[in-house]
Amino acid sequence: MKNSTWSSSWLGRWLFLAKKCIKVLIMQRIITKTIGLGLNLWSLLAPEHAAKMAGKIFSTPPKPRLRPKERQFLASARQVRRVVDGQNIVEYHWGPENAPLILLSYGWAYNAGRWRHFVPDLIEAGYRVLAYDPPGHGLALSGTLNIPLNASIIRALMEDYGTPYAIVGHSFGDSSNVYALTELPRALHPRRMVIMASFSFAPRVFREYQKAFGLWSPLYWLMVRGFEKRIGRSIDNFDFALMTAAFPHIEGLIVHDPSDAMTPYAESRRYHDFWPGSHLYSPTEGGHHLGTEGITRAVLRFVHSGEVPIEAERQERPLYAEHELVRHFVGV
Repeated sequence: MKNSTWSSSWLGRWLFLAKKCIKVLIMQRIITKTIGLGLNLWSLLAPEHAAKMAGKIFSTPPKPRLRPKERQFLASARQVRRVVDGQNIVEYHWGPENAPLILLSYGWAYNAGRWRHFVPDLIEAGYRVLAYDPPGHGLALSGTLNIPLNASIIRALMEDYGTPYAIVGHSFGDSSNVYALTELPRALHPRRMVIMASFSFAPRVFREYQKAFGLWSPLYWLMVRGFEKRIGRSIDNFDFALMTAAFPHIEGLIVHDPSDAMTPYAESRRYHDFWPGSHLYSPTEGGHHLGTEGITRAVLRFVHSGEVPIEAERQERPLYAEHELVRHFVGV
């Protein structure tokens, strides 16, 4: 009788939380569509201003929310606040300064507290660890952010603190890592790199934004062209999977849950297709966050020794990134 009562109580709490989450999601979608409609109508009167606002919304992270356990973890680091390429960031340093460096770069709307289950093990293994909060994230000051800006931070960190032994990233942070490496000399490239649940082709992210807000095509393209003008190149050039074709010297582990509801699993498949010698690990747990104990242990084993999960797939015959037919069929 007691077990039955406990089960009913647990099920009731679960259903209550599920209904609450659904209501929040529905409300978020309504708000998003309402903002999109407002931008569309505004574009009829002032298209340039509407496009600029759409671009600002696209590049503005949500307000940071740090849980007490994340703040406590970050307080254990040596924190450095500085400006990189005009951007206010917060660096977090753990471990001895002369030890091999591990660089950590997280995803959009996260904070450096995301690494609290990684850092203690890395320090114990004799590494020094560097994580950071870019503008609008964690303890950093508010601001806008995109892949080129985040990549410029990563490049500056590597130039200032030296070649990392390994880079571990997640989602938006991984795309930024890949882009940063393409503009750094090979001497600064890591021995190993982990990509977790990351998108591989920037135009798809832009299209998802258009779909979420319901932006009319003329407004959407005006926003895109404005972004391209600011960064000095087409968004079609931001194919991160193709970029990894130039990384045969970097041991790569790609981690993605096929049921990830945030980033399609096909994105990691594309990374694996182009990255010579890479391993694709597809755990059926963890969702987009990939924060389970088992996945964390697998990533740490790879960082330490290059060991990969036995079920991971190795890329023996990567696609030739510059082949015109390949570029056509991957949508570039």
